[in-house]
Amino acid sequence: MIDLEITATLTGEDPFTVRPNMGTILALERHYKVESGLTAIQTMKIEYLAWLAWEKRRHDGGTVVPFGKFMDQLEDLEFESDDAPLVETVPATA
Repeated sequence: MIDLEITATLTGEDPFTVRPNMGTILALERHYKVESGLTAIQTMKIEYLAWLAWEKRRHDGGTVVPFGKFMDQLEDLEFESDDAPLVETVPATA
């Protein structure tokens, strides 16, 4: 199971959070013609995460603008996974 949560903030809007399901991951594979949606997420192309947030919001019945405009309005994008960190960070040194 994929346990991924994406929070996006668009210009002039409150942040919204989505949890892509397997259908959304399969749609990512078809849209970007990638062999594995899981690998695509783990290699962390920001565009993929933005597309997942956009697609899931659209699928859930939310109002969405075309994806290109969505990208132009995107101010912040945060993600987390309960299974394992998708990106390792190095602690800052003093």
